[in-house]
Amino acid sequence: MSIIQTIREKAAVFVFGIIGLSMIAFVVQDAFVGGGSHLFSSPSSSVAKVNGVKINRDEFDERTRAMESQYQSQGYRVDESMRQEIQNQVWNGLVSRELITAEANKLGVDFTSKEFTDLLFSEDAPQEFKQQFTDPQTGVYNIDAARNAFKTLQKSKDAFQLRQVHDQLIDPIVLNQVQRKLVTIYANGTYIPKWLVEKQNAVGSQVADISYVGLSYSGIADSTIKVTDAEITGYIQKHKNRFKQERSRSIAYVLFDASPNKQDSMNLWQKMEGLKQSFAEASDAGIFVTRQGTKSPFYDGYMNKSRIQIPVKDSLLKLAPGELYGPYYDGNSIVIARMIGSKVLPDSVKARHILIATIDPQTGQPTLADSVAERRIDSIQKAIAGGASFELMVSQYSDDLGSKQTFGSLGYFPNGQMVKAFNDFCFEKKTGDKGVVKTEYGYHYIEIQDQKNFEQAYKIAYLSKPIEASEETDRAASAAATLFASQSRTAKAFDETVQKENLNKRQADNIKEMDYQVMGIGASRSFIKWIYNNKPGTVSDPVSVGEQYVVALITGEKEEGLQSVAEARIAVEPLLRDKKKAAQLITTLGTYADMDEAAKNAGQMVQEADSIRFADNFKPGIGNELILIGAALNKNYESKVSSPLIGNSGVYVVKVKNIGALPNDAANVEEQQKAMSAQMKQTLGYSVMQSLREAATIKDTRLKAGY
Repeated sequence: MSIIQTIREKAAVFVFGIIGLSMIAFVVQDAFVGGGSHLFSSPSSSVAKVNGVKINRDEFDERTRAMESQYQSQGYRVDESMRQEIQNQVWNGLVSRELITAEANKLGVDFTSKEFTDLLFSEDAPQEFKQQFTDPQTGVYNIDAARNAFKTLQKSKDAFQLRQVHDQLIDPIVLNQVQRKLVTIYANGTYIPKWLVEKQNAVGSQVADISYVGLSYSGIADSTIKVTDAEITGYIQKHKNRFKQERSRSIAYVLFDASPNKQDSMNLWQKMEGLKQSFAEASDAGIFVTRQGTKSPFYDGYMNKSRIQIPVKDSLLKLAPGELYGPYYDGNSIVIARMIGSKVLPDSVKARHILIATIDPQTGQPTLADSVAERRIDSIQKAIAGGASFELMVSQYSDDLGSKQTFGSLGYFPNGQMVKAFNDFCFEKKTGDKGVVKTEYGYHYIEIQDQKNFEQAYKIAYLSKPIEASEETDRAASAAATLFASQSRTAKAFDETVQKENLNKRQADNIKEMDYQVMGIGASRSFIKWIYNNKPGTVSDPVSVGEQYVVALITGEKEEGLQSVAEARIAVEPLLRDKKKAAQLITTLGTYADMDEAAKNAGQMVQEADSIRFADNFKPGIGNELILIGAALNKNYESKVSSPLIGNSGVYVVKVKNIGALPNDAANVEEQQKAMSAQMKQTLGYSVMQSLREAATIKDTRLKAGY
């Protein structure tokens, strides 16, 4: 199999496995095919600006399409939500690439063509790449085979193939290596001093007993404390990082239900009743349900009893061959089932195989003539029958690279997982049976190694139809939404019509410009774009989202920056209120010379707490009042009582009775020093990327580009 085919099949492994989703691509001077610091031409538009550098829309589109294809090739359904997630992954990856590139250029960090070659064709090559050229018998990475594959690739004139190699192999590896160099530079600058470890050990071993008096904030009614807008504004200005907000919009909206109603369900039920006789008389139940457009595709095989999961399972499995059950409801569908037959089968099989492929599974294009493949598999069968090693035949001839690593073994797999012909052989033959089977992928020589958990299995044909809204139901919802929208062209009219018609007006806040769904409504990127392409106060025409029509009013907009007083009040007001309560409680405590006098002023009893350690985040009787835990280890409070200490729940006065130390003989300062340093370096990669993002000016321009 060609290197490009291998790359195509393993693209998701390379892109996600090697470096993760946050950094998808990086282009440096040519490693194999042409030069230049960027593979793509100047953009006609951009999807982002990172410190003033535009990210090319064409590149963004191309990488998005490539990732969608990767997911689809792995059997994922790429719907609108999935597509938006992919776009976000690609966008974040391109932003990360720009940040890493800029930092690398600033520090003079590079990863040259020679370094790339030395890495790829060495024992340090990325594991996902090495696996493609590892001898399954010896487990040794065949560097010469990998090098020869790339030499062949160099001669290719297929621009699409060359770009795939760049995007899915070269770029991710190079970016990963550049990032590793950057992290290494920063990691080499880290140092954990010995005195810090010794200090932590000393503090960690301390234990204290205290006396204290406390006055709770709950003793003062919230209603007696007023917090002004000016005070909240001052707090916001002192803590700007805590009150940053992204640009967002809010809407009011009314939903008009277009989902199937009772009449739609009854109509489908009657239709299904009318199909029962034809279904029962059909000579081929599978062909019948397929022609009728069943929601559940016909599975032409036997399903083990334990794997059948339907609401009417017990009744259905009592049917004789040819009998029907239904109609019955299954979720949002109406179903009729016909029993075809049953037999005893294992629920899982262990097998190994050798594949002589006749097509490329990715492209569907022929790779080997059928007659040639058949002769080759027959020769393999005869060779094994004559005593040849199965493992040797796998390593020399099998085109299934996945199982080649395990000498053809597929391990245990459940009934129904493999394609029909392969599955039927494995589950209907016996352990030890061997034979040749042809599938859509080519010719397989199969050996059944084990079968287990035998039970009754059933072949059943399901005629399943989804309950869908009729045209009348949809038209009625659309008409109601259209009438409401026509009467509500202003914000005032919107509210008046809602009240007049007794409709349910709902709210949705904090809708970001690159969101793809609105909570309570559902996924619709086009709806979000409408919200941002129109001014506050605008009322929409009816918008179809899922099984409903939406009419929305844009009620407001928050600009990027700091939260307003009204928005921040819910978080800030309790803090400032407690601060004012603390001042009153300190006045109540007055002046005192000892704990008894402080308790008398407060009208409280002196309380005791013992065995307090610095590592305590919660202490029975104290709770999570860290101010008390910290004060307990303050030697100054051994000779005198503390001044009033302001905590999370109240104000306290503390007197330390004694501070001791627990033995810590097992502490090895040098080992702790090494461990702390290793932990710091381990988290440095994320910290570097996070710091680069926080320091950068990043503008998301996808909305302006039409996304």
